[in-house]
Amino acid sequence: MRRCLRFALPLIGAQLVHTGNGLADILVAGKLGRAEMAAAGVAAMLWFVSSLLCIGLLASLSPLLSERIGQRRFAAVGALFRQGLWLAVVLGGIATCLLMTFAWSLPLWGMQEELIPLIRQHSFTACWSLVPVAVVLTCRNLCEATQRSKPVFIVTLLGLIVNILGNLGLGLGWFGLPRLGLQGIGISTTLVSLSTMFMLLYLLRGKAYSRFKLFSQRQTPSPKDFMLILGLSTPIFFALVFESGLFAATMIQMGMLGTLQTAAHSLAMSATSFCYMFPLGLSFALTARVGQIYGRGPGQRSGASLQLRVQSGIWLTLLFAIITSLALVIFRHPVAALYTDDQSVQELAATLLLLAAIFQFSDGAQATLLGMLRGLQDVRVPVLINAFSYWAVAFGVGAWLAHKTSLGAHGLWIGLICGLTISAAALGLRLWWITNRFAATPKLA
Repeated sequence: MRRCLRFALPLIGAQLVHTGNGLADILVAGKLGRAEMAAAGVAAMLWFVSSLLCIGLLASLSPLLSERIGQRRFAAVGALFRQGLWLAVVLGGIATCLLMTFAWSLPLWGMQEELIPLIRQHSFTACWSLVPVAVVLTCRNLCEATQRSKPVFIVTLLGLIVNILGNLGLGLGWFGLPRLGLQGIGISTTLVSLSTMFMLLYLLRGKAYSRFKLFSQRQTPSPKDFMLILGLSTPIFFALVFESGLFAATMIQMGMLGTLQTAAHSLAMSATSFCYMFPLGLSFALTARVGQIYGRGPGQRSGASLQLRVQSGIWLTLLFAIITSLALVIFRHPVAALYTDDQSVQELAATLLLLAAIFQFSDGAQATLLGMLRGLQDVRVPVLINAFSYWAVAFGVGAWLAHKTSLGAHGLWIGLICGLTISAAALGLRLWWITNRFAATPKLA
């Protein structure tokens, strides 16, 4: 557990800092007004859904690179990384077009009229961040696969500083800059992505990565390598689409219920997303650690070593869930007051945060279980589990409770809890079945 935590903590820190970018955005938007806060929440969700094209279709780089490191094929690591950069540019361009399409099509979604121009202000400036975001993801996957996570944390922290200054300057008009509102917040998002990309590419030229020869030669795009990456990434992408699409659909349904519900949901989801970074950062570490065991080959794999890494990951997940759920229950009112001065938004958000405390266990478990399964390159069955759990259960139950009963916003959150709980249980059974296929030996990692 100590070994896992030592590797995971910088990744968790990086995820928390990254969430700090969203927190800074929503806090600045809250100072602009209730409508701006609601629009910022929807715009952030649209940006995230668009970025899933990059996150999902590049996600296989970490287990694939970890496998090559486990095989000690260091030159192959550099070659695959370079192909990942080419693919990142292509995917980032497609994601940019996707976000712009979302923004133009908002009137067709039944969104309230006052929110549409505000969402577009953010989306049309933040969309240019998606190509550098894809490059950053490729660099991060390499850092995770090599179990060098500190550069990721340092660079993400510097990016947060850029974002805070950009939001205050361009969003609220501080430092003598024009007050651009949500448009300024979107510009700040692009500045963060560009600065983070250049810093990570610079760090990867250091001695710690020299054995991989990352930039030693020019390499043209290879369709064969693209297919290798996309072959493993495509199920991961669809799993992320099912999950994030569910949260996007929930946000849209909140927009149909009203501005109050949308603002309170944005607040509660922002706080919950901050807590989610603990199991998410842990899942990245577990993917790399399990992936290196997988890469050793059938003759060198240790079933005991694999089970030890799995069990330590599960115990750490439970520990994080207990801590974050207690924090949400105890500090729900101060957290709500931190975001907005609107009393009605605070009251509704505080009740949603109670449901978010329950949410921590199932959401955290499914995140780390998915990470370990990806390390074992088992991605097809988990996507089917997610499809059923998220859309047949979470969406169906939530929509019925929200629109057919008096539960409203609370009904949507109850649906999320039901779906994620079923997903975590099914993924746990899947991981148990796979790990039992490995012959146990006394050798430990």
